[in-house]
Amino acid sequence: MANTALIQVLGAVAYGELKAYEGAKAEAAATTDPAERRRLRTVAAEELRHHKGFVARLEAMGADPERAMRPYRTALDRYHGRAASEPVEDAVLGYLGEGVADDLLQWLRTVVDDETAAFIDTVIADEVEHEAAAAAELHAVLEATPGGRRRAGRAARRMVAHMLWSGRDSAAPMLAFMRLGNAPTLMAALFAGHARRMRAIGLRPLGL
Repeated sequence: MANTALIQVLGAVAYGELKAYEGAKAEAAATTDPAERRRLRTVAAEELRHHKGFVARLEAMGADPERAMRPYRTALDRYHGRAASEPVEDAVLGYLGEGVADDLLQWLRTVVDDETAAFIDTVIADEVEHEAAAAAELHAVLEATPGGRRRAGRAARRMVAHMLWSGRDSAAPMLAFMRLGNAPTLMAALFAGHARRMRAIGLRPLGL
């Protein structure tokens, strides 16, 4: 059961990293700023490395990566397919999305085998930088936007609702994590991470 649950989680993470790669690649192609294009291309390369690494871990466990990822395609395609309506919402989605990914990986490394944990550590090193860049972008947008924090609060609530909606009638990646075990610790880590990030932009949890 534990092995099956881990395969399910790694399948969800591998597909999430693939979507992150596709998103960063598309952003790099769309931007007209050469420095930003270079940064996004670096992010895309890192996300692709993460995806390939998790695929390799699945293969090492004797799992079929495509089969492991398949149940989560609908939910993650929905989640990543949402377009932000304005700059504050876009920045909030990037900031909190990176934060959730970081918290999930930090928790995951504590419940997996040593070899998988060692690889996750290399992923976390990249993701910490990604979150820092997202935080800096959000702070800049908030400072430049009248009523920015009020808008950020609304965007945070919409993001949580969208995460729940995305997995409404398909395999939800979060359920895969919870089946792996120690669910109370996982949920506590996610709530604490969300609250900490909201405080960092001057808001209460969920922007309330």
